[in-house]
Amino acid sequence: MQTKTIALATVLATALAGNAFAFQPVSGEGPLFQNDTVTVSTVSREAVRQEAAANPPAAGVNNAGAAVDQTPSKLTRAEVREDVRNAMANGYVVKSGERS
Repeated sequence: MQTKTIALATVLATALAGNAFAFQPVSGEGPLFQNDTVTVSTVSREAVRQEAAANPPAAGVNNAGAAVDQTPSKLTRAEVREDVRNAMANGYVVKSGERS
């Protein structure tokens, strides 16, 4: 009895499974979006080029960071080194190296 039930279940599963895949695209073609409306852009090519030049794509290592305003320092290197030496002489510890 089990052999007949298994055979019948296999035949029914095969018959019904064929209809489930009838409307799917062929493997590798991806989904078919045929109901999309086609629109024509009203922006000129030159306007698109100008906008692309004004907003270049993010690239590089720090592309997700905000732009840092780097104003030039008014102190010389010698003045900065002297300030650091004075701070260290007064007990300030510079956090650098492996134990920072």
